[in-house]
Amino acid sequence: MEMTSKSTPVTADYIAHTEESPVNVFEDSRIKSLRLINALSYALTTVISLGSIHTSVNDEYDDYEVWITNQTLLSVAPYTQYIWYLLFLLQGLFIAASFLPSLWSSELLGYNVLAAQAGYKHSLPVVHYPALCASTLMMMHSAKLNLMSLAFVGSCASTYFLVSIIKYQLDNDTTTSEEDTFGEITKCFQGRRAPAASTLQLDDVASPNAIDENNNKLKDRVQQYFFLKLPFELYAGYNLALNLAFLNIIIHKLIGSAVFNLVLASASLVFLLGVGCYVTWKEKKGLCYGIGGGLAWYMFGVFFQLISPSNPVAMTYAEGAIAAAKYMAVIFANIILSTIAVRAAKNVINANVVNDDQMGDENDDEEEEDEDEVSAGYAQV
Repeated sequence: MEMTSKSTPVTADYIAHTEESPVNVFEDSRIKSLRLINALSYALTTVISLGSIHTSVNDEYDDYEVWITNQTLLSVAPYTQYIWYLLFLLQGLFIAASFLPSLWSSELLGYNVLAAQAGYKHSLPVVHYPALCASTLMMMHSAKLNLMSLAFVGSCASTYFLVSIIKYQLDNDTTTSEEDTFGEITKCFQGRRAPAASTLQLDDVASPNAIDENNNKLKDRVQQYFFLKLPFELYAGYNLALNLAFLNIIIHKLIGSAVFNLVLASASLVFLLGVGCYVTWKEKKGLCYGIGGGLAWYMFGVFFQLISPSNPVAMTYAEGAIAAAKYMAVIFANIILSTIAVRAAKNVINANVVNDDQMGDENDDEEEEDEDEVSAGYAQV
């Protein structure tokens, strides 16, 4: 298959056409090789990372003395590391999307864009994914070997690739806004309830074809979110918290002041709160809740760890300092989750208001048309 469209720009018509009739871009050997590299990178990263979690003792590190020196106010409970199972499961969905005809043509994945336009310079997810896997391995293996500076560099590299991928997906998301998505959900349920209302006129009842079309659109949007966007959003939130955790460990080893480390930990938690609330409330293009969820999960891990702090933390910090960090973590986590809930409720309300306004405008237009017809009849008489 000759790729004659390499020099043509990717337009909305082209994307719409590929969504209706997916093109098998994997007949190109270059695209097929990239898919294989992504799949192998995912498999290797999953096996090594989860194997490292299973084989380690004393919660995180193989050496108990190392574990003691790396305990700070931002250390998390052992259960927190099990989020890696969910993260790799979601990344497996991202890899599986390249084998599904309904998703491999999505611009959020990037294969179609790469095949359609040579020299595409944007941060395509499929191009950045092997580098993301490499930085993840670097971070986890360095932390296991107590090379915290190298682990911090790896986590920062992962953050860079994750932010690049998320920014590309937000800039190139061809779906409707989040409020419109909730509107489609509302229409879907209204369409199912409509036939039960016997007093409605036939024109007011949604047709079965319209209901099926709305259901298919909603299904596609939900599928795209869970397969293509949530894997990177959730990982970005949790990885951002790891950045600050490694930074706190490094500074804790360099500066032994308990007061300074308490201020640093508090500032880190405030920063995570600000980022979580901002991206959850500000970003309206798509369901951007994964980042807040990853941050909240990490903060709950800090809270449960400080309920029964480890001996190094208990001997280094006063009870008041530990209690302050503990309650900051749990309060901030609940604020982020509350922001997510309020944002969802706000979008549902806005979607209902928009739908009611549209229905009211349509009724007003129909009344005006009827009045015009009556006036025209009188004029003829």
